[in-house]
Amino acid sequence: MDNYAVILAAGVGSRLLPITDAMPKSLVRVNGREIIDYQIKGYLSSGIKEENITVVTGYMSDKIAEFLVRHYPQVNVVESINYKTTNNMYSLYLALKTLYEKNSFNFGTLFINNADCLYDEKLMNEFARSSIDNAIATEIGTYIEESMKIVLDAARGNIVNIAKTIMPEDAAGVSVDLYKYSAEAVKQLYDIVCDFIEIKKDLKQWTEVAFPELFKRVDVFPFDIKHKKWVEVDNNDDLLLADKLFSDFDAASKKAYVCDLDGTLFVGSTPIKPAIDFVKKYKDRFDFYFLTNNTSRTPEDYVKKLASAGITAQSEQIATPLYPLADHIKAKGYKSVYLVANDKVRNFMAANLPNISFEFDLDKNEAVILTYDTELTYEKLKNMAVLLNNKNVEYIATHNDVFCPNEQGPIPDIGSIISLMKTTNGFEPNIILGKPSAALINRYIQQYGADKVVVVGDRLYTDKKLADNAGCDFICVLSGETRRVDVAKDNSRHPALVVSNLGETKVSEYLTPPLSRKQIYININNCILLDLMSKQYAFFVLNVKK
Repeated sequence: MDNYAVILAAGVGSRLLPITDAMPKSLVRVNGREIIDYQIKGYLSSGIKEENITVVTGYMSDKIAEFLVRHYPQVNVVESINYKTTNNMYSLYLALKTLYEKNSFNFGTLFINNADCLYDEKLMNEFARSSIDNAIATEIGTYIEESMKIVLDAARGNIVNIAKTIMPEDAAGVSVDLYKYSAEAVKQLYDIVCDFIEIKKDLKQWTEVAFPELFKRVDVFPFDIKHKKWVEVDNNDDLLLADKLFSDFDAASKKAYVCDLDGTLFVGSTPIKPAIDFVKKYKDRFDFYFLTNNTSRTPEDYVKKLASAGITAQSEQIATPLYPLADHIKAKGYKSVYLVANDKVRNFMAANLPNISFEFDLDKNEAVILTYDTELTYEKLKNMAVLLNNKNVEYIATHNDVFCPNEQGPIPDIGSIISLMKTTNGFEPNIILGKPSAALINRYIQQYGADKVVVVGDRLYTDKKLADNAGCDFICVLSGETRRVDVAKDNSRHPALVVSNLGETKVSEYLTPPLSRKQIYININNCILLDLMSKQYAFFVLNVKK
């Protein structure tokens, strides 16, 4: 007989706000795939037919239905219009009622799971093919406060209770919210659920509340997942944990790390310690380059800034738009350009291009060049406008970042000035030399190969787009501008890895077998590694640089 599966996906997911303002939790992407996609693919690879999978929707039902039509058109959808006033037992009730009306539970096995869980595909395959008729996928020997714990009969080993409130001394392990029941057990479960919904009119219970009564009627046993990967995504910390555990990014395979500076290694002048420590730790293993769009400073300034944080670098390791700017002026053969820049940058450009005039001259200027001028005046803005209004000059910007991260919050960057000039006279730059132009890192791509270079940055529209343009991997850090909700809303290529800061990138591999179930868990706010009982284990061992 065929097997069936039910995915409960009606919930709002309020603890994952503001992401769930834009999409249901089941459609949030982890490593480029929607959470529900992990589940459906896991069932399909376990031999369950697409037409035998049912998804119960509620919140943003139309978006889930649209996703299923595009990718899994044979999956059945049951909509819970009362999702705001019910809980997932009611969703299960609707699914079971539909299955009963369809075939009177004339099937082999029914699998049930909540739509906010990610599972290793091997976990789902082994669970589906296990010889246990009635089972709960369980991480034996683990205690997680937020998870459903199970209690076993000491003599027979079957499950006698499941609840969040079970004490550590009584718990045999935690449920991973993946259930397997025979047709006979499903009939009993349906009878119990109908009693809650139709007789007691109790529509706000968890599915698991019905299980203790089921355990009295049929034997249900734990299936030990043996520490395979899984995450229940309730909040942003869970999502970041999932980002790390389910990423297939191989940090150890890279030869060069091209690290953005502002927002990635520093916020203003303040070092981001875990990120700085990462560079220090692996400086003998990888080649590091330092990327900035900030043209208010010279390469030498950044060498000094890095040195102040304990990182030794040479000016050749600094990738700044000032270098391609000088190359562009030479290639164009310009003799007179109007450079909007602070004195330090003007001196740097003058030293590199001694035969070029950078002063305002309405008759002679061949280009207007906008840098991140920290000494910007109204006179300079007026000169720009006059040139753009009255001459056919090239309008060049070194980059287009809207703001610059600062200890006191964001401050205006070139992008804000570009918007001001567009509002004034309608002109936008003819060319932007900095990120996301791949020209900034082409020399590294040519030296190492795109597959051996990774860009690390905090901005999707500059750092990530640069990596995409260059064809290399991107690590998105949330220590600067980008928030996890921005990653969720971005429909382009997903980052290879999403972490709170570069220091969370593990140049490592899992130990097999695991030494214990404790998880190296990240305190996102304080960037402190905590050895906690959590949702996944992660023990790492460093490789030796080849």
